[in-house]
Amino acid sequence: MRAKSIAVAGLALCLAAGAARAVDHPDLFRASSPDFADNGILTADNASEGKSPRGPWTCGGKNISPAVAWSGAPADTKSFAVLMDDPDAASGRGGNHWIAYGVAPTAKALPRGAKEGFVAGDSGRDGAYHGPCAEPGAKAHHFLIYVVALDLAPDALPKGLTKAAFMEKIKGHNTAEASVSAVYQRAANGDALTKVE
Repeated sequence: MRAKSIAVAGLALCLAAGAARAVDHPDLFRASSPDFADNGILTADNASEGKSPRGPWTCGGKNISPAVAWSGAPADTKSFAVLMDDPDAASGRGGNHWIAYGVAPTAKALPRGAKEGFVAGDSGRDGAYHGPCAEPGAKAHHFLIYVVALDLAPDALPKGLTKAAFMEKIKGHNTAEASVSAVYQRAANGDALTKVE
């Protein structure tokens, strides 16, 4: 009977250890946004300001980054990074719209329009974030927002890294990634659509 009790206790310890590992599994790391559902719509507020670098149209937005939240990060996370890419940009070659890193390991989100709480990368247009600048009447563009858990301290990387330089620096240091997606499209009159056509 004592042997059986020891065996049961041993099994319980193994299950508990397995459960602890399962809680800290990279696939449980999730990203979301309180501003839109996954595969939802970005608003004109999220679009860039000024004029398009690709054509004779204005971007029509306020350049406010969407809020991003995350949960289930690995326990050994030392910092987070947030990136936003447009795989439809540049004739399918893709483009980066947001790169923020050095986010504290205690953080659970970046608020809408965040200007601090991270190290600013170079997204290509004078800042960590630059929103969509869709051509009026053109196809919808898809945006993937990634949250990356890193084993690097918040001050480990220099400011102003491009996405390519950032990806090179974090090789072997990303412990989990999560993403949430959105789309953006404008009507022929330049209004941001609330339903993708």
